Amino acid sequence: MKPLHLFFALALLLASLACNLSPAPKSEIDCAGMLEALHQVRGDMPFPENFQTENPAKQGGEFDSNTYFQALTHLSMQPGYALDYVYHFDGMGGYPLLYPRPAGQVPFRTEADYAASGDSSDYLDYVQIDDTAEGYFQYVVLDILGPQFYLFWHANYNDYQIICSPSDVQAIASSLGDFGWPMSLLTRLRTLLLWEVAPTVSTGEQTAEVRVVVFTKWGGFLSLTYTIDLKFPHKILDVKEETLVPSDCGVMF
Repeated sequence: MKPLHLFFALALLLASLACNLSPAPKSEIDCAGMLEALHQVRGDMPFPENFQTENPAKQGGEFDSNTYFQALTHLSMQPGYALDYVYHFDGMGGYPLLYPRPAGQVPFRTEADYAASGDSSDYLDYVQIDDTAEGYFQYVVLDILGPQFYLFWHANYNDYQIICSPSDVQAIASSLGDFGWPMSLLTRLRTLLLWEVAPTVSTGEQTAEVRVVVFTKWGGFLSLTYTIDLKFPHKILDVKEETLVPSDCGVMF
């Protein structure tokens, strides 16, 4: 059989397999609903002009990171603390630096003020989980998506998207030509076999394991498996990464 004929035979076989697979297993996690709620909380935020300067300072009216908990309803800050941020800008990129702020403390206005305080606390150490599967999943979502706002230039490499269903996979695969190189046909066919992509959560005596599938334009579809301590503070003990379908958009900032 000629190579071209073999390629199309393989394409038909993979398409046939995808069509005959049983429905994707349903997740107990409301992944799509939670991501939509998170989108509503963040909304369409214009980039603050005051963040495009050296040592940028908050002036009021910027995004309030505490509103995350309106969407991540199974999480809360440790009593007496709020989730806040300062903004890093260096001309090559810009992004928020999240930190836990004592509720009675005046917020830091700049990254320099924050650095001068000597505080290097991980904000996740102050986030409480309500001991539900949804809660552990939302904790992972906050870790992945929490810093994804007001991203500037090179910081946009931080583009992980959380996948909820096979339809999300196909929607992403179809849209890639809108940014950089489109996926090759063979890679598109491989995505048809990405079926078990819904987030899963399992708990043991001391840890919870959360598996999520994400997509990045600079890597493709990845499986991330988090191991999280059940006891507060809920430390992330390990993250295992597996490439499911590699892909690269070819764009360099």
